[in-house]
Amino acid sequence: MACNNTQEFAEGAIVRITLQNFLTYDSVEFKPGPNLNVVIGPNGTGKSSIVCAICLGLAGKTYNMGRATSVGDFIKHGRESALIEVELSGTKGRNYVIQRKIQKNNQSSWLLNGQASSLKNVEELTRKLNIQVGNLCQFLPQEKVADFVKMSPQELLENTEKAVGPPEMFEQHQRLKASRTAAKELEISYQNLSEHLNSEKQKNARMQQEVECFYEKENHLQKVTALKQKRGFLEYEACRQDFIQANERKQALKKRLHEAEALNKPRQRKLDKACDEVKAIEIKITNKTAELRQLGEKASRQMKSLEALRDKVDAAEDELKEKKVTEQQRRSRVHMYHQQLEGLRNQLREAENLDNLQQELAETCQKMSAVNSSLGQMQQKKDLARERKNQIISDMTAIESELGQAQNVRNQRLTKLRQMNKDAHDATLWLEQNRARFKKPIYEPIMMTINMHNRDTAKYIEDHISYQDMVAFVCEDPDDMELIAKTLRDEQDLRINVVKVPQEPLSSYNSPPIQQLRRWGFQKYLRDLFDAPEGVMRYLCAQYRVHLIPVGDSTTRNAVDAVIRQAGLQCFYTENHKYTIKRSKYGSRETISSSKELKEARMLAMTTDVAHLQELGANMLRFGEAKAYVQSEIDAIQREEQSLQAQMESLRKKKKDLLQLKGAKSSLTEKIRMKEENIVRLEQEAIDLEAAEARAISKIREVKLLKLGFLQTFLTATKEVCEVSRSRVCLCLCQAQANLTKHKVENEMSKTSTQLAEMQQELPDLARQASQLKDKVQSYLAQARENVGIAAGEELPNHLVQTFLAFPDTVDGLDALIHDEQARADCYLQVDKNVRERV
Repeated sequence: MACNNTQEFAEGAIVRITLQNFLTYDSVEFKPGPNLNVVIGPNGTGKSSIVCAICLGLAGKTYNMGRATSVGDFIKHGRESALIEVELSGTKGRNYVIQRKIQKNNQSSWLLNGQASSLKNVEELTRKLNIQVGNLCQFLPQEKVADFVKMSPQELLENTEKAVGPPEMFEQHQRLKASRTAAKELEISYQNLSEHLNSEKQKNARMQQEVECFYEKENHLQKVTALKQKRGFLEYEACRQDFIQANERKQALKKRLHEAEALNKPRQRKLDKACDEVKAIEIKITNKTAELRQLGEKASRQMKSLEALRDKVDAAEDELKEKKVTEQQRRSRVHMYHQQLEGLRNQLREAENLDNLQQELAETCQKMSAVNSSLGQMQQKKDLARERKNQIISDMTAIESELGQAQNVRNQRLTKLRQMNKDAHDATLWLEQNRARFKKPIYEPIMMTINMHNRDTAKYIEDHISYQDMVAFVCEDPDDMELIAKTLRDEQDLRINVVKVPQEPLSSYNSPPIQQLRRWGFQKYLRDLFDAPEGVMRYLCAQYRVHLIPVGDSTTRNAVDAVIRQAGLQCFYTENHKYTIKRSKYGSRETISSSKELKEARMLAMTTDVAHLQELGANMLRFGEAKAYVQSEIDAIQREEQSLQAQMESLRKKKKDLLQLKGAKSSLTEKIRMKEENIVRLEQEAIDLEAAEARAISKIREVKLLKLGFLQTFLTATKEVCEVSRSRVCLCLCQAQANLTKHKVENEMSKTSTQLAEMQQELPDLARQASQLKDKVQSYLAQARENVGIAAGEELPNHLVQTFLAFPDTVDGLDALIHDEQARADCYLQVDKNVRERV
């Protein structure tokens, strides 16, 4: 409602607003006054729609209003486009008319004063007229009130300057703030410089005393330097004396070494002669050793021949013993065969007395035939029963495979849950192992418990139930709810959602008859599309009203306007869209509807046919009972078969015994013949022990004669070995005598050789020591000259000579004085070398 006022409009003021198909409006035009304008009306009548139209018509963004994210959402439901026209007051009686046409695809076209224009041109116009729809101090939608409250006083001031002041006011304010900041920085800099100047003045006063201390310390340090310079010359002189002494010791040692070498030459010649004699004897011993080795090998060959002859004697004796044992065994076997022959003849006489053997054998064969026929019938029955059992097992395997596939659906959902929310996945695995800790059932996340009847309808449930509840655990007992939340959230640090089942029973959530809605294509409610545990279903009915949300088809999509006006629904679904209807509580109770296109299901697309699973379970039980019954039949047949087999085994044994008795006579006659033949053969294999013994004695005599010849040859070889060994021993005694002479000469030379070695070892050490001392003397001299600053060959200046005369002439005395002067210098505090220049 505009106030009646004849006052002129300010430049940029809104003169007129025209809307078409915008939110709740089909077509409307507003003409505000030049001053304060107030729009009053109940909720849902379109007050906020006017604010949105002003923002969008003046090139504002959707985020400036805090409502929808795209401009297409502001088109009235069922329309393809919307029109906003805003007329602004201009100068010289000519107003600005901005027109914006919004398409369903979020595209906009602009007209400025009836000419095609662009968003950039409109933004330049609003900027020229100081229209700021993004400034909360000039344009404040109700959704941005919270942001306005959070603004600081400084932000409020700056935004107010932008909103109501001239453009240069905000710029001058910013320059004023920058100037104030620079002035504060200059004040702080002046204060810091003043403090630094006072500090430097105080520091200069303290340094005057430090300069005096510096000069006193410099005097002591100069004296220490002069003392160290003289000390260098004293060290040089001491080292030079050491070098002279070391060189004299080296020359004396060379002289003694030459004298000792002259005395040692005759002893060396005597030693060489003794060594030559020892070598000659060693050659003779080596020759005797080789001769002794050859004679030993000859004797060894004779010994091996003797041992071979001894083996022949042992072989002849062993052969004779073996023949005696063989003859004894032959005689024992002949005696045994005679005894067995007598027993067989007795059995033959008994077998001739059996008369009724043939008749009894025929009766036994007849009984075996009857039992064998019964066993065949039992086998046929058992084969048939096993075929039925195998068929049952095959059917049960197929059912188990289908049940495994159903379980695979759960595993797929569990994998999906891990991808979407790892904490909920870990909590589900924990719940499987710890259900006994809770009083009443706790249901896994809702996405794991819902089973869709048809996977194509899963998109409705996923759209209707929030993600947070899809991964939430459902508890029936409040204590259980507190326990699982504490355990998983606090102890295991898992971020999970837990909800509680309402107290109302499932029967209290009744759905209206679906027949009332079928004329618009509705066939089922959301609750009819899936199965879930009773507790989960109660929660979904109470929280999401799944028993009241109908689902339609293409017929519903074509009749959306009629459904919104006549069905009285707050929410419903068509094939691919969700519609939400809000009704105003005031006035004509106008409706506002919104639609959203559905996405494909991700969580619930993997589903299981529950009815089919129940049927498979029932079939599994029926086949299990049939398998147990068939197995009992097989067990009974096997028991009867075992009884018949026991009878058959008894009859076989009896038949075998009768056949053995029947064939006993002919068998005994054959055995008697074979025994008699064995006895004849063994009698023919008899050995003449006297002749064998005579042959063995003759052979042993011949071998012993050969052995005697080899012994004589071995004795001769042994004598030769002894003679050569005696000669070798004599040579060894001569070698020992020569070695004794050699050792005596070596002992005489050992003393002089030791002295020579010591002197030869000491001489290089003395030479090296003298060389080192020479280098050290040169180094000390060079260092001493360097310390006083004179070149090689120059004399010490007179002032240094006079100064050195006043100092002690020993190194120890100089060290004591240096230590004393250095201690005096160290008593002064550390003073900067540049202190004289700074004072």
